[in-house]
Amino acid sequence: MEPVVGIGPVSRCTVDAALTVARRTRTPLMLIPSRRQVDAAEFGGGYLGWTTQEFADHVTEHDPDGLLLLCRDHGGPWMHTAEADITEPAEALDSCVRSFAADLDAGFGLLHIDTSEGRPGTGPVPAQTAAARLVELYARCHAEARARGADVAYEIGFEPQDVSTNDPDEFKAALRLVLEGIEAAGAPRPRYVVAQTGTKVAELRNVGRFHEPRARDETLRQVSTLAATCHQEGVRLKAHNCDYLTTEETALLLRAGVDAFNVAPEYGVAETRALLRVLDELALHRAKEDFLRLAYDSGKWRKWMLDPTTATDVERAVIAGHYVFRTEGGLRIREEAAAALAARGRPPLEAVLRDAVAERIESALRAVERAGGQAADRVDGQPVERTAEGTR
Repeated sequence: MEPVVGIGPVSRCTVDAALTVARRTRTPLMLIPSRRQVDAAEFGGGYLGWTTQEFADHVTEHDPDGLLLLCRDHGGPWMHTAEADITEPAEALDSCVRSFAADLDAGFGLLHIDTSEGRPGTGPVPAQTAAARLVELYARCHAEARARGADVAYEIGFEPQDVSTNDPDEFKAALRLVLEGIEAAGAPRPRYVVAQTGTKVAELRNVGRFHEPRARDETLRQVSTLAATCHQEGVRLKAHNCDYLTTEETALLLRAGVDAFNVAPEYGVAETRALLRVLDELALHRAKEDFLRLAYDSGKWRKWMLDPTTATDVERAVIAGHYVFRTEGGLRIREEAAAALAARGRPPLEAVLRDAVAERIESALRAVERAGGQAADRVDGQPVERTAEGTR
């Protein structure tokens, strides 16, 4: 059985929640750290406070049955702040290849190659540039994998997430061009292709076109066409930004042909809200205010804002909460809450927070069940047998 749900490890608690859910339900899951969350030691790791190897070691130690597939999400150039000062594309590509090599050394099983971003401040790169860089990176990653004897699959994306869906004809032509380049490089086809499925996260909700009831039927028709294109090419459709969808909404996407989907910031918000509830219940008002101020002052909420926005300062802090969990101030507040819970004979703080995130992960799994099982069990429109290792 192959995983359908990709879980963005926005915190260490989210990683442990995924481990708990996988173990409890015997369901394979994907853990999909971005480079900002987890990266190689040479890049300073990420905001989870783990290097790539440390992250992999933690998961492996607590996942003896191998239910969690380690996947790199958005592993392209300029996807880590350590590359912010790099101006030359060739240097940025070399840098992210070293990051991918660390993933391979750590035993990652899926690499998402995303070449949509230019250097900071320049916005997305033109589609032709993104496609050319993707093919080059794909070939280089494949060479690194072969040199290590690593069995790894790939996910590709060459455009930033949008509120709408791809134009089916344009998507088909772009995909064909990229696959031809990958084939010419002697590399295998990717397992997943990321398309625009009308799902996009902003602030504390999903603002994609799919989430609009009046546009849903047309969006699902477009998604079905995109999925058919992928399946005709022998690859699978991956949807990103599926946070804040209801169980039924996610099931509709799966029934339309989406093979797998990612959720990330929603889990950080769930943990942040659970922490704030604990601080309220314990009357730790100063600690709550300190946490909200710490999160707000981080400014990490800015990239998630709508324009214009009506978000309050508290909502902005909730959006940014998971970015400051591992800071000195964030750890101090958690320690204070944990001690207060223990003094009252209450369950440990980490268990309370983990359960809050686990509930949201299980909601995603309910969507898969409602859609009729493992949606990824089809290629070329036909069912295939899956194992934890892949396709037979």
